[in-house]
Amino acid sequence: MSNRKTGSPILKPDYAVGRNRPPKHTQFAKGVSPNPGGRPKKQPSVHDQVTKLLARKIAVPENGVVRTMTVLEAAFLAMGQKMLKGDLKTFAFLLNLSVATRDNPSATIDPAALAAFDRATLNRYLRDVMDREAALANDPSSNHGAAQAAPAAEADAEATIEAEAVVDTPSSQS
Repeated sequence: MSNRKTGSPILKPDYAVGRNRPPKHTQFAKGVSPNPGGRPKKQPSVHDQVTKLLARKIAVPENGVVRTMTVLEAAFLAMGQKMLKGDLKTFAFLLNLSVATRDNPSATIDPAALAAFDRATLNRYLRDVMDREAALANDPSSNHGAAQAAPAAEADAEATIEAEAVVDTPSSQS
């Protein structure tokens, strides 16, 4: 004999179907997970990915000896070498970074708190990268299309406007 509405066999009279008591045939079987794949993993944020990249260990040759260090340490080492060769922009950036972290060495730097000179330096770097991308996009021998040149030109124009907004930079005072 079966139930007319659900088509399920009639259950024993000692089990009452009702609120918070679903029919036995619709309940999950013991030992069987209702979600075998589990909850999907969270996608890492850009900050998490950059932090992971900067913390990655790499081998760097230094004075003929291969030394293992993080990507961040290698970047600071490269900037220090560039500074020693006479690059004043790198020197100013490292000096400003040192002053900004002097009171609290473990603090993170808020991009809004960067000095105008640092923003101008980063904008010039962005403009240089965009120029290189535009040159690659216009190069017929490369696989880059001309469709990439338009966004690069827009970003270049924005970087130029932001860089020109900075009036009083330490490099213009010397």
